Amino acid sequence: MAREPNVFGHSAFPRTWHEVHVMRINKQNTGVLVPNPVRSTSPWSALRRSLKDPWLVISILITLLAVILIIIPQYRIFVSSTEQAKGKFCVKTSVDGALETVHDANKGFTAIDDTGRLVIKRDNTPLFALQSLDERTLALHAIGGEKTEAEILDDGKVHLWGKGFDVALSQEVLGRSIFQAAVKPAPLQVVKLGTNEVAITYHTGAFLNFFEIEHTHGLSNYREFFTNNRYVSAIKNSLVVAMSSSLLAGILAISLAYLFARYHFPGKGAMVALITMASVSPPFLGGYAWRMLLGSQGILTRALSLDFTIVGLHGVIWVITWLIFPLIFLLTYDSFTAIDNSLIESSMSLGANKSTTLFKVIIPLAMPGIVTGIYLGMMTAFSDFGTPCVISLNLNVLPVMVYQQYMNEVGSNFPIASTGSVIMILISSAMLMAQRTYLATKAYASISARTLDLMEPPRRQKILIMGFAALLIFVGFIPHLTVTLTSFFQWRSGVVSPLFTLENYVRMVRSELNSIYVSFFLGFTTTLLNVVFGVAIAYIVVRTRYPVISELLNTIVMIPYIIPGTVLAIGFIMIFNQPPILITGTWLILVLAYFARKLPYSVKTAEAVLYQIHPDLEEAAKSLGAKPTRSFFDITFKLVIGGVISGATLSFLQVMTEISSTIILYRPPWKPMTAVIFENTTRAGSDFGVASAMTVVLMLCLYTPLYFITKRTRMDSKEGNSLAAYY
Repeated sequence: MAREPNVFGHSAFPRTWHEVHVMRINKQNTGVLVPNPVRSTSPWSALRRSLKDPWLVISILITLLAVILIIIPQYRIFVSSTEQAKGKFCVKTSVDGALETVHDANKGFTAIDDTGRLVIKRDNTPLFALQSLDERTLALHAIGGEKTEAEILDDGKVHLWGKGFDVALSQEVLGRSIFQAAVKPAPLQVVKLGTNEVAITYHTGAFLNFFEIEHTHGLSNYREFFTNNRYVSAIKNSLVVAMSSSLLAGILAISLAYLFARYHFPGKGAMVALITMASVSPPFLGGYAWRMLLGSQGILTRALSLDFTIVGLHGVIWVITWLIFPLIFLLTYDSFTAIDNSLIESSMSLGANKSTTLFKVIIPLAMPGIVTGIYLGMMTAFSDFGTPCVISLNLNVLPVMVYQQYMNEVGSNFPIASTGSVIMILISSAMLMAQRTYLATKAYASISARTLDLMEPPRRQKILIMGFAALLIFVGFIPHLTVTLTSFFQWRSGVVSPLFTLENYVRMVRSELNSIYVSFFLGFTTTLLNVVFGVAIAYIVVRTRYPVISELLNTIVMIPYIIPGTVLAIGFIMIFNQPPILITGTWLILVLAYFARKLPYSVKTAEAVLYQIHPDLEEAAKSLGAKPTRSFFDITFKLVIGGVISGATLSFLQVMTEISSTIILYRPPWKPMTAVIFENTTRAGSDFGVASAMTVVLMLCLYTPLYFITKRTRMDSKEGNSLAAYY
């Protein structure tokens, strides 16, 4: 039935639901309803409106950057782990031109020495022969007179093909070292000698790697990894080191943390500050110092005529135990001090004794800090590259094995190195899932917030507590004291003499002063990037909450937290070692690697502070006409600046001590202090005096800013808000 028009000339009710939204009263207030312009709903219009939100644009750009720096390198590693050449073999040349096959590097091909030449076969079928013409030239002769072709590829390799074979040839120069500028070999050259023969000119003494052009994808690399005793032992040793050191450090740290949280005694604040300072130190410092003390030619070994050496699996476990002890202590101590004291009083009032209350109430309530501390300790131990290298170069653990496969001077085995990298990521992820799953099964929060009451122990018990704490702190600081003392001693051929000298510092300044500048440049540049992007990402995650981008970005930036440094570095090499982005060997690749690896520290620090700032403060500024960017800088940023500075300092400290990714990515002249120390403690003819002096300089660079953080978070706070919270 038709509707009657009203006095305004329109029907009494809107014709459609949409008419409610498209009618308005005109400006003359005549009462005549006129159509409201319909807002465009096209995709392009929606996109234009979205781009007016500056935080949405920033979040999209940062997400793209995170994908490039984090996701794509790891994807490239995974793809590389599935690549497999159908066949390959390696020939070692000598300065006199002699050819010798490297049997361990052969796959799918066999090389038979036949009267001065190498005959290459597949499935017992001869394909071609290699014969030396002089010290840097060989001839490739196709068997049976078949036609042979050759060409130089864009990347400098030689493509060789004929009946039954299609291979590429590359060369590796013996003696290439990460501690020196890369040796640039003479380029490969090829000359056609006849229909079935070509001459190949190479760098004298090079390793010649022949591999088939066609690659396939499959799981053969994983099968080889889990069936080869060398690779399996690397997994076992890594797990043994991680679990044993975490267990030992956990027992000591948890015991000490409980005593510190439960009892009052003189000097406790200073002891906590010392342990906090010990938590941030070069990861290879302990290995270097303990080897100087208890190595086969160590100071204590020779002084006490001990038939003992710390070199080996036991030494790595011992050193890493004291590396992760401070971290487990700090997290556990904060967890103990946060327990509601009324729960303990309730337990005691119901008849439970001290032992029952400890194991039934206190420890279960402190489990978040205990489990998180042990998890972080295991992660540090599992991915530690410096300590196994310094203590024992022959110890087969995953980080060292991946590094050796990647940097092998007789031919880098990228697929196996990538396979080991993927396995390390999977194990690290499994550790994280186990930690989160355990903590998610129970609730640990309490309603009230009455802190744990400190007890005054009897005099004898107080002395025992102080003695136990002093002993652990002393052992933890032995590496620092040893390196500082020996930096003023005389070193000759790797042996220290107790003769006071400043020669070590003089040699360091003359030869390695540039490394100090490099470390500070990389540290400050990376820290600046981490602050800018860390605050922006934290704001996007906490405040904007875009449906997909916020969660995706929050997940991506935390991925490097579980990726070992060696794995991250290999991914960067694979992505940035070829045009259009060729930055390998430059300072930029170091900054990008440090930035991606340490970004979680800045993000989580800023995120924790942002959760404490009410969003209505910023909304009030917007309601008064301030634009989103201005309200952020004038209100929010000024309120979070304290936490941002703490996070930036921690990021700087982590960058200054980074070694696992540095050792793969750096090339002179961009050599940080950590590389100088590592170089002078592991290679033949090392200058331990320079290593000691540089370590002391690095410790001063670390402990000076760390002192101010410790003073701000612990010494000036009665509630124990700690540096450990930022881990």
